[in-house]
Amino acid sequence: MNSSFGIVTINSYAGLNYEKQAIYDNAVKHFKNVLLIDPRKVSYQFIRGAKKPIIRYLGENLVNLSALHIRGSQKIANSTSVLAHSLDFCGCIINDPISRFRTGYGSKLLSTLEQHENDSGSSSFIAFDLENTLALIDSIETKKLFPIIVKPIKGSQGRGISLLKTAAEMLAYATIFFKERADSDTPIFFQTFVSFVKEYRIFVIDKKIIGLVVKVKKEGKIVANAAQGATFISIENPQQVIVEFILDHLPNGIYGVDVAIDTAGSIHLIEANTSPNWKAFQESTGIDVAAVIIQDTLQKINNRSEFTEL
Repeated sequence: MNSSFGIVTINSYAGLNYEKQAIYDNAVKHFKNVLLIDPRKVSYQFIRGAKKPIIRYLGENLVNLSALHIRGSQKIANSTSVLAHSLDFCGCIINDPISRFRTGYGSKLLSTLEQHENDSGSSSFIAFDLENTLALIDSIETKKLFPIIVKPIKGSQGRGISLLKTAAEMLAYATIFFKERADSDTPIFFQTFVSFVKEYRIFVIDKKIIGLVVKVKKEGKIVANAAQGATFISIENPQQVIVEFILDHLPNGIYGVDVAIDTAGSIHLIEANTSPNWKAFQESTGIDVAAVIIQDTLQKINNRSEFTEL
């Protein structure tokens, strides 16, 4: 008999529709444990250096769940998406194509899982309710991971980021966050704060580095974003370790990549933005980014035309 089977739902068994009850009734014949999982009550710990995340639901770690059944995800699309992708990474059988499950905040949620998979990001923590957030705070305090950065999922350009130095500060922030939150499918998102030796913004097209700048924080700011007053300084030759990192971790496409190097020489992928702003980057480097993008597009069109003629 297999170990465990999960069904995504916000209802108890009595509230399930015919199809989900049928799935449950058949699953209990073959699995030791069948769970009805409300994805909004799942929390996540993506610890840098750990092979698998910690996925908590009602005190149980779901990383060894054998299979997950998902039907509709209306009103719980974000939490369902994070759950599906995280469990898929852990080897759980997902009956539907994993590409079906998307989130409107992919740059911060699903990319967090990708960074955990290739060990390129900082340790991150996600919860969709206050109860699970309190458990995360206890875990962060036990692991001595302070200070912690909290990032708004819908934020951009460094806006709304706060540095929290104690469990009390995290508790105060979380209490206000969940009191003011309008949508129960919007999570709170924490990351460990790392003191970086150097931070870079790199513009990349199809794994080719178009240009690179060193980012210098404005005094008193937490992040080195142009919108937060950071200074960009153009440099000619990126370190080889950065070139290799870009080749290893980014698929083809257009990216504004923020990476940093910590005191141990390890690289942290802060963000790989698929819709990057480039005004400050262009002013620092003198690179006409729009012209480069158009020229690259024209080259691809020409290449396709030549292939079609063969």
